[in-house]
Amino acid sequence: MKYDLSPSTLRRQIAHLSDLDLVRTRYCYQIGSTFVACALLEDSVISAMLMCDRLKVNTVLRQDISNWEQLLLKQKQLQDSTLGTLISLLAKHSITPSDLSYLRWLKSKRDRFIHRFFHTGNWPGDMSERDVDRLCRSLGALEIVFIRGSRKMMHILGRAGLMQIEVLTEGVLAFNPDAFKDLDVEDKTDLDQNE
Repeated sequence: MKYDLSPSTLRRQIAHLSDLDLVRTRYCYQIGSTFVACALLEDSVISAMLMCDRLKVNTVLRQDISNWEQLLLKQKQLQDSTLGTLISLLAKHSITPSDLSYLRWLKSKRDRFIHRFFHTGNWPGDMSERDVDRLCRSLGALEIVFIRGSRKMMHILGRAGLMQIEVLTEGVLAFNPDAFKDLDVEDKTDLDQNE
């Protein structure tokens, strides 16, 4: 059986929902939207940490493999780590106490959402419109927290000296200060002449 979820089919299905079922559908959407923001937060932590050569992971990166292969190994280890493990690793790299406290606070919000959100019986089919409205506000607030956290990661690493940060009019340029560390002097001279 083919499942059709084209926009026109979805509009027809929504048109047949009762008001309460439509509100419950909104709740399901908000859960998904909050989950995506949570995943963005975790991906931002991993991506920011991946860019930092000054941030050392436990993998022994052999000198006989290419830089690309080393980067892929580091990425795999970071992606295989839990958020708690990543924060513990950051704690060993001169992260300011207030930033470390903020990251732990983010993790507690993430853990509550991922592991305990439904412990209080927040199942869509069991809730009134008022319950849904209250929970959608809570989920929306969490979504904002996760999005803000993902935007702050580069700044946190910058304050720790792990990244170089340049604030631009419409965003931030973050780069690895050690990106050209392993180039020999001739290569650096060539780069300077090309500027």
